[in-house]
Amino acid sequence: MKKTENKTRRTAAQESDYVTNRVLTVFAGGILLLIFATYLKNGLSYASSFTTALGVAQGSIWTGLVLALAGLVLTGRQLAKGTYKSTTLFNGNGLLMLGLLLSLCGYLMVDFGPQQALRALYVIIPVWAILYLIYSVYPREFFTIATAMTLQAAFLWLVAKSAVSNSFSSTTGVFLALGLVVCAALEGLYLATRSNQGRLKWGKVSITVFNHDTKHALVATVAVVGAVLLLAAFFLGGSVGYYAMYAVAAVLFLMAVYYTARMM
Repeated sequence: MKKTENKTRRTAAQESDYVTNRVLTVFAGGILLLIFATYLKNGLSYASSFTTALGVAQGSIWTGLVLALAGLVLTGRQLAKGTYKSTTLFNGNGLLMLGLLLSLCGYLMVDFGPQQALRALYVIIPVWAILYLIYSVYPREFFTIATAMTLQAAFLWLVAKSAVSNSFSSTTGVFLALGLVVCAALEGLYLATRSNQGRLKWGKVSITVFNHDTKHALVATVAVVGAVLLLAAFFLGGSVGYYAMYAVAAVLFLMAVYYTARMM
């Protein structure tokens, strides 16, 4: 009896240490990326440092792509062999995420201007870090739903912003279509994985997208409500898109509280 209790306590302590280390690692990485983005912004803003900063930015694009490819290959091989462990602090997924963010950072700085790029990265990097933590720690159904809702909120903002912009008004319909694709993809993923207990399978590779007991009503509600909000933002215009975005963010926060309490 005592051996079982000790083993349970040891497992709980290991899980707690893993969560703590993952949180510290991800947010430390996010802070370092923001510092790097700030350096690029400052370097590209002055003629004396422009050439050096441009070279660093272009180098970060290719370095990030190499890291992302290495992470993708490593994760794919581990999944194929059945040796992948999501609870490992440093794994292929972490390398993939780091590479994509590093490459995105350089790309935005070079192609969209340092000021606009830094503003975007101040949002993208923290959101990406939070989603990665959700992927690592929370039930997989919450990660999938949270990712879909984050994309819905982003497209709601883009629809609202582009509708009143002289430069991007022609892209409003494109943003609406992409947002509706996200909603349809969420529902499609559930239907495609329902018979495999929430898993997508390609040969030997199996990826968990939902929990085996995920309710269809939850997924369908997120997809349908998201689609309705996007259509309302497109046809009603004004501030509807912004209010809808805040509503999605608020619901997502409440869901995070619910899943956190359920895990305790």
